[in-house]
Amino acid sequence: MANLPVQQARNLFTKAYIASFKEIVPAPSFLRSFFQTRTTASKSVAIEVQRGTERIAVDVLRGVDSKRNIFSKSTEKEFIPPFFNEEFDATMLDRYDRVFGQSENFVPQTIGYLARDVAEKYDILRMKIERAKEKQAAEVFETGIVTMNNGDNIDYKRKSASKVDLGAGNYWTTAAADVEAQLIAGAEFIRKTGKNGTPEFNLIMSGAEYVALKKTDFFTNTANYNQVKLVDISMPQTSAFGAGYHGQISAGAYTFNIWTYDEVYEAAGTGAITRYLPANIVVMTPVQGTKFYMSHAGVPAIIRDKQNAEFGSMIMQMEAEYYLNNYIDPKGKAHIFEIMSAPLAVPVTVDMIYTIQALA
Repeated sequence: MANLPVQQARNLFTKAYIASFKEIVPAPSFLRSFFQTRTTASKSVAIEVQRGTERIAVDVLRGVDSKRNIFSKSTEKEFIPPFFNEEFDATMLDRYDRVFGQSENFVPQTIGYLARDVAEKYDILRMKIERAKEKQAAEVFETGIVTMNNGDNIDYKRKSASKVDLGAGNYWTTAAADVEAQLIAGAEFIRKTGKNGTPEFNLIMSGAEYVALKKTDFFTNTANYNQVKLVDISMPQTSAFGAGYHGQISAGAYTFNIWTYDEVYEAAGTGAITRYLPANIVVMTPVQGTKFYMSHAGVPAIIRDKQNAEFGSMIMQMEAEYYLNNYIDPKGKAHIFEIMSAPLAVPVTVDMIYTIQALA
């Protein structure tokens, strides 16, 4: 196998690890699958919301004045997403010195080995950020408040009527609980307040809640349980990781797809195993018509311009879901590879989420 000059090898290495990174697809996240990915170069994420109405037109006499409509101003809000910057020191990798530390020629295969090592480390860091996105989606579904480490939380002001505690005697551990009325109430909230006429909903619950639901009189007598196969439905959630699909039930005029979700993560700092969603709540959202976005703001990157003598480098906001960068730390004598992302789960149609506390 022919040898390569070191300078040429470094250029090939850069292309190789980026290509390898793109090929490694992270495990899909179920809650995040409800959110469409968006990117912007701005530091902040702006959303514009105008509540819809269902007013009906009134006829007028021909030849007279028309009925004038006045549209209120929409509400635009800007949020600065949390910023994630994960890094590792590539000089700790076994093959690093063979590519960057030697002056002689070497075989190209070494580049591939190191590129794969770097891509794998990048993927581990990306998965950490993916879990943070999943946590944001869970917080939107649970309370409507995205929490940040610095305490600057983002509250989407979900209506109190969208977060219901069924109370003692109505929890699903009570066989006679009127589960059908509870589900209809959630569907009616989304229909009337959220202005979504879709008669089909996703119902996300814990395994414990599903066990309790199956023991209720409603499930036994009137739920019309239908064991639909996952391949028979078409939704982004069908290929997402972390949830189990159990079929459909009906309540009133509405159909519900039942999902169980019991995923956990290791809490930062303590390492405590923590659920994304509490085991006692159920999340309801329609299968169509929602506008949930995982928006990504720009991340700062150092751009070098050799032709500019006065400002040889500058900071620019880069538009990307993930931005990869590497640099030499002269003080730490380290070659740092970093991955940056600034995601924020944004429920534009916030009234299309309904949360039920179904267990004590």
